[in-house]
Amino acid sequence: MLCPDRLFPFRFSLLLLLLLAPLMGWAQNRAEALLQFEGVQARYEASYAPGAVARGARELLEPDDQAIADKALKALDTAAGRAFNTKASVAAIQQEVALAGNGGAAPSPQVLAAVAHFVKLRTDYAAMTEAGKAEFFSRERAKPADPARTELLERMAVAEVREVDFSSQLLMSAVVKQLARGNGGQLSSLPDRTLDMALDTLWSRGVTSTRPRNLMIVAREFEKQVTQAQLAALPDADVAALLAWRNDPQAAAEREALVGTYRAEVKGSGAVALRTLVRAWPRS
Repeated sequence: MLCPDRLFPFRFSLLLLLLLAPLMGWAQNRAEALLQFEGVQARYEASYAPGAVARGARELLEPDDQAIADKALKALDTAAGRAFNTKASVAAIQQEVALAGNGGAAPSPQVLAAVAHFVKLRTDYAAMTEAGKAEFFSRERAKPADPARTELLERMAVAEVREVDFSSQLLMSAVVKQLARGNGGQLSSLPDRTLDMALDTLWSRGVTSTRPRNLMIVAREFEKQVTQAQLAALPDADVAALLAWRNDPQAAAEREALVGTYRAEVKGSGAVALRTLVRAWPRS
């Protein structure tokens, strides 16, 4: 039988867990709301679900390279299918955001309703035809500038995570191009550590070329403008609730955690996919 002195640490730990449980629950609620608001899971699935990685890489290849890259793209598709895990990555992002938001208040019913409205608006936009998207964009962007919506957009991570996705696309397409042109030996001859460092350098430099970096800037700006149009279609009460939520003391840390973990998940999975691709590629 345990004596009271030995029971004290156990009882104290149990009491601490009971006290912290509601706070962690709030943090998880905040994290889930933020991931929904930013559209993280839908974005990740669109870019890294089976087939998406190779499709994104193909889009950035020049026509001459597209014509000879089928084998490399198929190999990339296979490697990416094993490396990227949407469920695990989104769970990791949510956990880091929850840790950053621990101690913050649970989202109010008004915030949760506003998030749901914005998610539906964004989903409806994604389902539109290209003509419908253009009409929506033109109509909403024609509205006078609204300081509250402008500030809310500044609190969002859409441009930064779009840059992460585009950086990944650029890197994948650059490696596929080298393999398709018969230059894979330059990569496959490198030791694992050196190969990983080379891939990280290419990522950091935007694959070294001015044109891809300019394309990345355009992608960021376009993402912001589409989101701005979507926010313009949101009722004023929703915007006010969301802005107050994104201006509370925990919001900046949550946003930083979201962007940082998203980048880490994409870079980590991408490195595994590319190393697998290069190692399996014939050297002759």
